[in-house]
Amino acid sequence: MFLLGMLVITQMILTITQGMPKIEWFPETLSPNLGTDIITIMIIAFPILFLEYYLFAVPIAVVLLVGTKVIKSTRYELNIMNIGRNFGGTQQVRRAAAPALFAVASAELFRNPLRLYLFGPDPIIAPGFEILFPVVVSLMSALIAVPIALLLFMPTWVLNDAGVVTHLKSDKLELRQCPDTQGVGRWIANMLGGYALLAFPITMFLNHFYDPLILPWLEGTTFSAQQIFFQVTTGTLWTIGLPFFVMAFILPVIMFNEALQKRSTVRILKLATRLGAKMVHKERIQEIKRLSYAYDEEKSATVELYAAASNKEIVSTQKSIKSKSKTKVKSSPKKEKTKTKQKKTQKKSK
Repeated sequence: MFLLGMLVITQMILTITQGMPKIEWFPETLSPNLGTDIITIMIIAFPILFLEYYLFAVPIAVVLLVGTKVIKSTRYELNIMNIGRNFGGTQQVRRAAAPALFAVASAELFRNPLRLYLFGPDPIIAPGFEILFPVVVSLMSALIAVPIALLLFMPTWVLNDAGVVTHLKSDKLELRQCPDTQGVGRWIANMLGGYALLAFPITMFLNHFYDPLILPWLEGTTFSAQQIFFQVTTGTLWTIGLPFFVMAFILPVIMFNEALQKRSTVRILKLATRLGAKMVHKERIQEIKRLSYAYDEEKSATVELYAAASNKEIVSTQKSIKSKSKTKVKSSPKKEKTKTKQKKTQKKSK
């Protein structure tokens, strides 16, 4: 996925930047035009991303861990869960999705300054490729936002791999609320991912539908049906495809994280232990075959609601059965006394 994504990105950039002057960042022998300038910057970016992970991933994870301990200490316990160690290629690709969406959503901050700096106010684009120009600008601005996205998401990978979780304290489970066990890294990543899922469609709509199509139409520009169809199709395909290209750019950093995973996990677990975390195991969630297993005499009203909803009969627990049997045993001597009295009265009457 990484090799294919980089191949397509390189081809698109070289096509769009044909005939454009270089930005004078590199000598002529290293980069003769603007396209090779951009590709050279992308190549240099990979060692920078690896260095960013090596220097900042674990320290920021430590800060997040301590902050979570302080923020959630009143209701939650901080512990270490014994989790599995398998993490294949599919999981690594999924891990790249959230920072990719975050980078694309944040790319709007860099889009216009980058466009003016690289291409100028009136760029001369190769004939026939004008439709790809906003696509390439979106891609390059998203790649600029990748280091910021990774700086926020890399610590969550470290925390998730270490198995550090928060879960409700025992006394809080007596309240009417569902058990809540969540990884510290997952809790933070969900907040960042929520922003990305909200901002991503808005950003793509503005860049690939509103600016090139709706805004000119409101200003009086007319489009043919073929132009509208082509713009809508291109915008839709790029809305779906852009995150995959950014994910391909992020995957080497995720593989680098896998290579250093044991080292970072040991450091995080040592800190979590100092903060009072203990080892816990995963609970099994099993189906209740008989409602008697969940019956609580002191809180029978709640169980009766479950029974009414599932059309099940409440069966007495072993505790209640024992109590009934004891009452029967206690009542038996009284019955024998009453029987003897009845016999005596019958003899006297005779």
